[in-house]
Amino acid sequence: MVRRVALVGAELEENLSLRYLAASVAEDGFRPELIPFNAAADVERVVARIAALDPLVVGISVPFQTRARELVGLVGLLRARGVRAHVTLGGHFATFEYANLLRDFPAVDSVVRHEGELTLSDICRRVRDEEPVAGIPGTVTRGAAGLVDGGRRPLPPLDDLPFPDRRGTPREILGIASGPLVGSRGCYADCSFCCIHAYHRNADGPRYRTRSPENIVAEMREEYERRGVRLFVFHDDNFLVPSLRRNLERCRRLKKLLQEAGLDEIALVIKCRPTDVHTELFALLRSMGLIRAYVGIETNSDEGIVSLNRRVTPEDNRRALTVLRDLGIYCSFNVLMFDPEATLDGVRANLGFMQRFADVPFNFCRAEVYAGTPLKRILEEQGRLRGDYWAWGYEMRDPRVEVLFRIVTTAFAGRNFKSDGIANLTLGIRFDNEVMRRFYPDAWDPVWHETLIDLTRRVGLDSVRGLERSLAFVSAEDVRDGDTVKRFTMALCREVARADLEFVTECKAFRGEIVRRIRSVADWPVLSRDTAPALASSVGMGVSTEILPVPIQI
Repeated sequence: MVRRVALVGAELEENLSLRYLAASVAEDGFRPELIPFNAAADVERVVARIAALDPLVVGISVPFQTRARELVGLVGLLRARGVRAHVTLGGHFATFEYANLLRDFPAVDSVVRHEGELTLSDICRRVRDEEPVAGIPGTVTRGAAGLVDGGRRPLPPLDDLPFPDRRGTPREILGIASGPLVGSRGCYADCSFCCIHAYHRNADGPRYRTRSPENIVAEMREEYERRGVRLFVFHDDNFLVPSLRRNLERCRRLKKLLQEAGLDEIALVIKCRPTDVHTELFALLRSMGLIRAYVGIETNSDEGIVSLNRRVTPEDNRRALTVLRDLGIYCSFNVLMFDPEATLDGVRANLGFMQRFADVPFNFCRAEVYAGTPLKRILEEQGRLRGDYWAWGYEMRDPRVEVLFRIVTTAFAGRNFKSDGIANLTLGIRFDNEVMRRFYPDAWDPVWHETLIDLTRRVGLDSVRGLERSLAFVSAEDVRDGDTVKRFTMALCREVARADLEFVTECKAFRGEIVRRIRSVADWPVLSRDTAPALASSVGMGVSTEILPVPIQI
């Protein structure tokens, strides 16, 4: 009898982590079942589904602190329902917090550390054959004398892995089938706040590995021919390497292979560091179908660049966005305006950058603390780390910056961190415009394009004005006066909410115009079941969802 393996995690879009695992265990003769767990309301459905499957193994993906309690708490509910399967946890959070999780959740049988394709397959074989799981490379389990660490498993070449499980209908954006994929894992940089760097640095292998262009194009061709995917969203943490020559060689090879495979009418989305943006390279990428680049700006202040170990200069940031603007390539960025060493002058420098590039959709927030990162270690050594392994935090060294952070987080919570907030909607409407330009050129025109850029600019400048007012307030007022701070914060909340109401109304009108334009040239409906309620079909694509601060009560 083929034994089932239940794989649980978020599936707001195709979860490549789970789908790579599914492909690996299927190759070993097991039957993987993907069980989406997207919100707390899904708990009963998820538990009932797993109980009905009676699986051999349950794997739960716990990538970040966000929702970690919810995901790990599922195990106790499964045991209460009589599920006797071997339950293993994986992902970044579990990789670093394995000791705490195995201590606090006795219903968990094992933790898979780092990449899990080979390790999970080993677990499934051992459980099927009624052999002990303890000691498998890449796992941590319990033993009579404490934890049993199987040691790190060497990372395999990415071309050796089977393509991810692609069951189901691909997500559509304006009638265009889209699909995520990765051409690499890890990142060559070593930013102090980055969980990606921490995760791969701690593993047994290179911290940055790439697939061959041939392997990437083979998967793209399969997706194109089998499911009709034409919009390929690369979820590589960094699509490029720190060498213009090597990037040009690799991208030229990719372009040649795509042409040979007949993949001309496609679109690409990538992420990159500002230091890797060059005119020749991105002109080449544009000719291959690039319609969006998420640029990791993160900070433009001198102390932020040092504190976060960015290894860039303010000029690198400015040059990157200028090159993309000149090439007409849609991009977006995030600013970690607040970090442990942030100063008012540093905030001012970031505001100047945001004002200069207000026509580019951006978001702003605090550098959060993730398990295993250098930032966590530094704060711990300094005695500044707050919270526990579920949610680490800190206070900024300058108390005025700390109060500024609290004001801004409260006032801009709806705008910046809600899926239907104007920051996300602007990102979405601009992306939809690029999809229209690429796939429905007869519906697109430059005047319309400039109108959307103007909306972006007005939203960006409105955010900058609110931030400048807040900066002036904490610079001039006594921030220890709680009542004064509360009054200012509430007034700012009302102003931002009023502006957002107007911006959202505009966004709805623009969205309706996109639909009207495409329907005038296309024969099929453009609003899919998944995207219609969200207003902007691409809401959330490329947005940093790892940092979701809760409004702070002042």
